[in-house]
Amino acid sequence: MHGLTRENAASRPVTCTAGSDKSLLEARDLRIGFARNAYSDELGLAVDGVDFSLERGKTLCLVGESGCGKSVTALSLLRLLPVPPARMLGGSVFFDGLDLAVLPEKELHRIRGGRIGMIFQDPMTSLNPVLRVGEQMGEPLCLHRGMGAGQAFKAAADMLERVGIADGRLRARDFPHQMSGGMRQRVMIGMAMLPNPELLIADEPTTALDVTVQKQILELMRGLLENSGSALLLITHNLGIVEQMADEVAIMYAGRIVEQGSTGAILSAPAHPYTLGLLRSRPKNAERKQRLATIPGTVPSLWERPAGCAFHPRCPKAREKCRRETPPLVPAGPTLCRCWRG
Repeated sequence: MHGLTRENAASRPVTCTAGSDKSLLEARDLRIGFARNAYSDELGLAVDGVDFSLERGKTLCLVGESGCGKSVTALSLLRLLPVPPARMLGGSVFFDGLDLAVLPEKELHRIRGGRIGMIFQDPMTSLNPVLRVGEQMGEPLCLHRGMGAGQAFKAAADMLERVGIADGRLRARDFPHQMSGGMRQRVMIGMAMLPNPELLIADEPTTALDVTVQKQILELMRGLLENSGSALLLITHNLGIVEQMADEVAIMYAGRIVEQGSTGAILSAPAHPYTLGLLRSRPKNAERKQRLATIPGTVPSLWERPAGCAFHPRCPKAREKCRRETPPLVPAGPTLCRCWRG
């Protein structure tokens, strides 16, 4: 298996100056395809021309239903998608001036887990079952911070306490199967945060946690940003977390960003019908007797994307132009919006 790299990358520079001086992470025209099966060259675009930038000390939230391309976007930044079936068809990913899309694997290995931390979505399959939890958590400190094994193990045990696991020194000696799903989720969060990364990518980090621990974890992440100036790319379905954590929000649908702007603008003055649908589907305590609003239909598969605006089959305000032409991402009031109504 080979790591995900941009096609025809040999002629591209590894290092260049990208975006503004403030940008720590910048994705440009990112396009990721997947083969339909092992015997077919037919590709479906999971990520189709995604652009965003993230400054130091800021939080960007990617929001959307399952199947919209959020996790694929996050995994592609560090070239963690398996090849095959994934293929990087175009685009660049700049981290502190380095183009990660063409960086040699040895150099990228020095960045993963050290300068960039990743919290994966599935704690059941993301931990090594034959290594003790403390060993796994301490490994990034040994590799990227030069700590000895004993010192790293102690730091891991202390972090377990910080993420809400009592008796950290004892539990650090456990194997993953000896912990519940929620505890394993907290192990992954602690492991990603231990080296104080410059960028933390968190894919649904609080899904398996109860609200008390969720609050604790979010406060830890917020503290990381405030104390070290780190940036956070957060993927979540929870609009309450978006409101608490995000400086900027990007709404994804069918592999594209359909609306982007500040958190205040997205929550108070959304322009895209999909964003409106997501916001209206939030439960409201004052209206418990009313049925929740829903968006009819489902996200189209990679190989069945409709022509024009991908959202038009589910959009109550779609018109003929929406069925024929793909709208660009352009200013629409306080946000950028991909909609012909704009």
